[in-house]
Amino acid sequence: MSEAENVEETTAQAPSFQMLHDTLAPETISDELRPTIEEFGLEENCRQLATEGWTVVEDVASPEFNERLRDKILELRPGGNMLLAKDPVFSEAVLSPKLLAMAEFSVGRGFLISQVAASVRPQGSPSIGLHADANWLPAPFPAHNMLLTGCWACDEYTKEGGSTLVIPESNVLHRHPDPDEVAAKEGAIAIECPPCSVAMWDGNLWHANWPRKTEGDRVVAHITYTRLMMRQIEDYGAIADELIERHGDRMAQLLGRGDSLDSPTGFRYDKLLDTFNNAKR
Repeated sequence: MSEAENVEETTAQAPSFQMLHDTLAPETISDELRPTIEEFGLEENCRQLATEGWTVVEDVASPEFNERLRDKILELRPGGNMLLAKDPVFSEAVLSPKLLAMAEFSVGRGFLISQVAASVRPQGSPSIGLHADANWLPAPFPAHNMLLTGCWACDEYTKEGGSTLVIPESNVLHRHPDPDEVAAKEGAIAIECPPCSVAMWDGNLWHANWPRKTEGDRVVAHITYTRLMMRQIEDYGAIADELIERHGDRMAQLLGRGDSLDSPTGFRYDKLLDTFNNAKR
C-alpha cells in the first residue's frame, strides 16, 4: 500500500478527525492553546518571544521545588547532561505547565524534549561566544522556530552574576552571527530575573553569557524543547518506558511516543492525523 493510500485509509477510519490544511503564522497562539496561555498570564511572554526572540517566565514552580532542583544540580557539579535519567526532579522541571505552554506556542503542538542539562559556574567563569542555538541548521533559518531553550535560574539572575546575554530581535535575521558580530556583541543586554524564573529564547536568537564577577555559583538547569520532526540532542530510548510510566502522557509526547515518527516498526499510520495536524499548530 502506498503512503497516499495509507493516508486515505487512515482518514476514512477516523471520521471524527479532520486533516488540517492551514499552518498558523509563527506569532499566532492557536485557539486550543489560548485558554492555557490566558490562564497563566503568558500573552506578553508570547508576544516578546515572537518579536524579540526572548522572554522570562517567572514563578514556574514553588520556592521549595526550586531549592530541591538547585541542590540536585550542585550534587552533579560542575554540570551534567541526560538528566532525565539521573533524578525525577528534572522530569518535574521539564513538565512545568508554564514551560509546556510556552513550548507549544514556540515550537508547535506535539513538541519533543531535546536536552536536559545543568551548569554550575563559579566566580571568574568567562563568557562563552555569541551564537544561535540552531547551530546545526543552515541559514537562512526557517520562518517557524525549530527549538526553544529555557535556562531555569535557581538563583537571582544578574549581569554581575553571569546571566545570559542576548541581542534582542537578532532572531529576525534568521542566520548565524559572523565573526565581527560575535566580537562586537552590539546591542547586547543582560537577562535579569529572580530565582525560580526561566529565561527562554528561540533557536534563532544570538546570545552568550556575561562573565561571573560575584562570589558563589550560578546554578542553572538548561531545558531545550524542539519541533516534532527535529532530531533530539539526547536519546532517552533506553529509559522511555520507565519515564512514561512515572510521568504519564505528557512525558510520552516529549519522548516522541505520541507521533508517527521514530518508531521501531516504521511510520505509525494510526498516529498520522495527530502528527500531521500537530505539525501545523
